[in-house]
Amino acid sequence: MRPKFLKREVIILKRLIALVLVLVLALTPVANAAVYENQRVRIVIGSTAVSGDSYMVADIVNRYLQKYLGCQSKVDPVGANEAFATIKTAAPDGMTFMIFHDMTYLGVLFGSYSAEYDLENMVIGPRVGQNPGSCFAAKKNAPYKDMREMADWLKANPDKTVRLSVELGSVSNLGFVIYYVWLHDLYGEDVANQLRFVLGGSTDTKLQQLWDNNADVIFGDYSSFLQYTAEGVDEQLALKYVGILDKIPGRDDVPVYGDMGITMDGKPIYFSKDFLIYLPKGTPEAVVAELDEAVAKMQADPDFQADMAKMTYAGNTLQSKEAKEFIYAKRDAIKRVLSVAPNIEDLE
Repeated sequence: MRPKFLKREVIILKRLIALVLVLVLALTPVANAAVYENQRVRIVIGSTAVSGDSYMVADIVNRYLQKYLGCQSKVDPVGANEAFATIKTAAPDGMTFMIFHDMTYLGVLFGSYSAEYDLENMVIGPRVGQNPGSCFAAKKNAPYKDMREMADWLKANPDKTVRLSVELGSVSNLGFVIYYVWLHDLYGEDVANQLRFVLGGSTDTKLQQLWDNNADVIFGDYSSFLQYTAEGVDEQLALKYVGILDKIPGRDDVPVYGDMGITMDGKPIYFSKDFLIYLPKGTPEAVVAELDEAVAKMQADPDFQADMAKMTYAGNTLQSKEAKEFIYAKRDAIKRVLSVAPNIEDLE
């Protein structure tokens, strides 16, 4: 028969072991604990406008990320300079990230931003959507129906010019360059040099440039110009689409770059803006994995697809690994085109 004091020691020892196990479990992170659950998240975008596609896409995506991440997030339209600087300096904990389109790498390719903002200096998250509606528009009474006919009109009128209002380092800059290179290759340098560059700003600014006869063609978003293409619009304000960079579902009546025979790298060009999540360098894989999971659920949500379609956007997502490969390849293809393109500012 055991002495009573040994029984007491055994009981005490068992209790101590149980207490230690409880403390260890409490202090050890759970492997699959949510990164974003109940966290406050800041989503910066490279635009200050709340009416353009940068904000609209981010706003839609944000609502579904809140749903599937369980976080309290807010879209902050700080503009490109501030957005890039934020991603460079923010803590790599996933609580601050950027949703932005191709200007993320175009700004560096065009020299508007330094190489410190290269894609290699960010963590590439999933793609959250696309906008096929980047486009050029002109006054309804312009002497050409589209940009293919514009080329013929320029050739037939060597004393005329067409002034295109675009923003430096942006998708509009790219749209101009693609058209210039195609025009140069097919119609010759003299015709290509009849294009003129006009520095534009917001959509409202570019519209005013057009209406004040300070530009002949302006760049913007399909949905932003739509109201001015409707029947019955005042003649002084009426617009027509002359070149849309990609196909818009349900709109087979509008001129699309690739369908008109406009090419990039020798192939008909169809260019949608791709909106990706970008995070600070050093962000852990666990953070990106949680974003991937939420975006996969978002992609499968019919309400998300419907909300994107209402704005003529596409809810085509990619997981982070595929998104990184995709955006790097897209950047490299555009880099080849820019290597043979003129400096747009020489065409002012």
